[in-house]
Amino acid sequence: MAAEFEQLIKVNGGRILAIARRYADTDAVDDLYQEILVQLWRSIDSFRGDAKPETWIYRIGLNTALTSVRKQIRLREGKAAILNSQVSSEESLGGRCQAEILSEFMDSLADVDSSIMMMYLDGLNGQEMSSVLGMKLNAVQVRINRLKKMFSDRYLEVE
Repeated sequence: MAAEFEQLIKVNGGRILAIARRYADTDAVDDLYQEILVQLWRSIDSFRGDAKPETWIYRIGLNTALTSVRKQIRLREGKAAILNSQVSSEESLGGRCQAEILSEFMDSLADVDSSIMMMYLDGLNGQEMSSVLGMKLNAVQVRINRLKKMFSDRYLEVE
């Protein structure tokens, strides 16, 4: 079992790290990454193979990350945990690279929308996202369409 788990982590380590980077402060990414690995190890026996391993990893990773965020919010006692910055649709891209633009957009999203966007960019289909998030497929598809429109309105010039 250890060899199978090691292979699973080797193949999906980038996904796990992306989740940790998305939900942890820079100095806490490694801690969250390790916590996700611990939760995956604890849950490996319950993985029945009904879903793809990537879907299962997202579910465990996002649940672990969101639990970590909730703990941080409680510890901060009243401090604003998340500040969204709105970007004017007229603002010029100013030579920024695609990664900067995407990061800025992701930072402006709520947790669920950010998770959907991350999974969408990683190629998961609507049904897989629905399974990970415990949402109806239709709700996931509506959010994907809204996110696409929001991104388009902010960053793409209409001619």
